[in-house]
Amino acid sequence: MKKVLITGITGMIGKHLSKLLQAEGYAVAGLSRATSASRYESTPNGFKFYQGDILDNKFLKTVWTDWKPDIVYHLAAQSYNGESWKAEDTTYLFNIQGTRNVLEACLAYSPEARVLPACSSASYGFVPENQQPIQEDSTPLRPISPYGVTKASMEMMARQFYFNYKLDVILPRLFIHVGPDHPPVTALQNFARQLAGIKLGIQDPLLKVGNLSSSRDFVDVRDGARALVTLAQIGKSGETYNICTGKAWTMQASLDKIINISGLKVNVETDPNLFRPSDEKVLLGDPTKIMGLGWKPEITFEETLLDIYTNWLKRLEK
Repeated sequence: MKKVLITGITGMIGKHLSKLLQAEGYAVAGLSRATSASRYESTPNGFKFYQGDILDNKFLKTVWTDWKPDIVYHLAAQSYNGESWKAEDTTYLFNIQGTRNVLEACLAYSPEARVLPACSSASYGFVPENQQPIQEDSTPLRPISPYGVTKASMEMMARQFYFNYKLDVILPRLFIHVGPDHPPVTALQNFARQLAGIKLGIQDPLLKVGNLSSSRDFVDVRDGARALVTLAQIGKSGETYNICTGKAWTMQASLDKIINISGLKVNVETDPNLFRPSDEKVLLGDPTKIMGLGWKPEITFEETLLDIYTNWLKRLEK
């Protein structure tokens, strides 16, 4: 039985990935910070849990030498693009130095393991619409946010571990993953949280929104988890893969869909505080490369939005 280690296992992707891996017969262990321990109870059971920090090399040595992983998914990060403007120091520290620590632990204690660090479409930055959909090997990385800069940096770092030290690294570039059990720090989650609050009578029928003109290629986290498993199984070492759907939705269309799902009549107000200093107008990925491995998205955008909204109704009722 192959042994998998997931950093950031209590995050949204980590929870869905660990559940899927266990169903596929892998032995799973995961780690997360003490500040994320409150999310541990809602994480699927059946795996070994290590509580600690990826900035602590002694902790990482203990985890790696104890578990001896065959596959490592590195998901731990300051993972919110919008939040990175407010927490630049934390974003750089965890995403760059933390990733270096994880890669060093892999090299020292599990040099034969397959390593998949969670890279991001935010690394692409501004891409002219006539150059989209974005392809992995022809589109340069020109990130425009602190988060995007750190994700491009960690990807380059992981690639040099592959070239220089022969670490078995695969680079999944995740487009925006959405689904249940996510904090309200992204636009779709914030829409759903507000609508659920209005439905339950704990918020006035006023929806505050930011920039609605941008377009994003959204991936349901459950489809994304399947893609990560596929890459671990048959992805090519040293290669980069977009995890995306090949379709982008404007934030306006996304908002209209989730309002329709809620069945509510609401007023929508633009809040300048929800705008970022800069924002990519369109991020649309080309999934041809990963589809060549047999993966394809199965969950419709409408199903994802319904699940997010229903999830927020349950969370706010507690």
